[in-house]
Amino acid sequence: MKNLQARIEGKASEPEVRQKKERIEEVTLLRAFAFLAVTLQHCIAEYIYRPDIMPADSIMLVMLFHFTRFGTPAFVFLSGLILFYNYSGKLNYRSFIRKRFGDIFVPFLCWTIIYWIAVEGVIGSKLMQPSAWPSIFLQLVNPTNGYHLWFIIMIFQFYLLFPLFSKAIASIRERLHRHPEERAFHRVAWASVALGLMYGALLWLSYYKMPGWAASAGGFWEGLITYRSYYFVMYVFYFLIGSVCAFGLARFRTFSADAMGWAMLVFIGAYIWLGYDVLRFSAEQMNLLVSSYLKPSTFLIIVSELLLLYGFALMLQRRKGALSRILRFIGRHSFGGFLAHALVLMLVSMVTRPMQLSGFHLPAALITFILVVGGAIGLASLLEKLPFGRWLVGPTGRRRPKATYADRNVSESTPREQTG
Repeated sequence: MKNLQARIEGKASEPEVRQKKERIEEVTLLRAFAFLAVTLQHCIAEYIYRPDIMPADSIMLVMLFHFTRFGTPAFVFLSGLILFYNYSGKLNYRSFIRKRFGDIFVPFLCWTIIYWIAVEGVIGSKLMQPSAWPSIFLQLVNPTNGYHLWFIIMIFQFYLLFPLFSKAIASIRERLHRHPEERAFHRVAWASVALGLMYGALLWLSYYKMPGWAASAGGFWEGLITYRSYYFVMYVFYFLIGSVCAFGLARFRTFSADAMGWAMLVFIGAYIWLGYDVLRFSAEQMNLLVSSYLKPSTFLIIVSELLLLYGFALMLQRRKGALSRILRFIGRHSFGGFLAHALVLMLVSMVTRPMQLSGFHLPAALITFILVVGGAIGLASLLEKLPFGRWLVGPTGRRRPKATYADRNVSESTPREQTG
């Protein structure tokens, strides 16, 4: 009866994702910001633990590091935004997972092998030793050679569970539609605040209690708690806020623009607080673990910075200047750049590690950042042109110029916006 009624009313039985939708232009800019943040934090980590670093350089690098905390959560937020925006109707799960496997997991497999060869073969000279070969399978579960690839393992969990998220959000939306628009908006706002408080409580447990639980549990449970950053639940707030943005895009844009003032105040307060924490709990070397994603004060920095950057992206989008064009190019190739940036950083570090840089670690980190961004994005753009480039850098959305807005937005839900 429902299908018959849909035909009578002229409604297509295809999923909503096939409907023509507005392209979310600011996503590409936000993806570029997130990629730059992730790259910068890895470049800082390359220098901040060196034994010859001066205290002034250490402190400055920590201050710079705290501006990058939004990187990984921003990719999770963008994943939720694009997925809920495109797949708000029926979902062919088999086709959905097949596409994600090809767009995300195949490049992950390829780069896992590349980093394994680079570390075990080139650096460790163990490639020809049969005893080293089984380690590649361990890298698929706990990537240490490509230390950034843990994010692919985590984000793929959201894809596997997306039908459950979609069904739950659809049920909530159905209830909200029974209320006037303004009342529904206020309900969503308060629900988001409540979700944020619950997530903050989870982060408090994660940072202050779970390390003790892991030490006392031992065995399997110790490993399970220790690697909690690999689990989707530790980032679920950002994913669900992405759904809020997806289903109220116009309001979210207005809100992010209007909220830039108080978001800046929150960011400054949380930034000072987190910086003080790092200085308090560091000894001879700065301890970046104090600035973990999974900490309530870092959560405040991330949320306020995401709002600031969303508003800033909208401003750049309207002006369409040179900076916007550069960021769009970076954003289009951010997934490939994310996968490749650790390899480029590895090559740069082979040159810089033997050098005596005492007193110059801050400028060295910034120069390395520029080289790594340029090298990673350049490599990704070159690999894209290869016949098999899709399997290395994923789709970049530029090979089908005649696609509809809906098709182009589907391509936006590929891992280019999810890297971190």
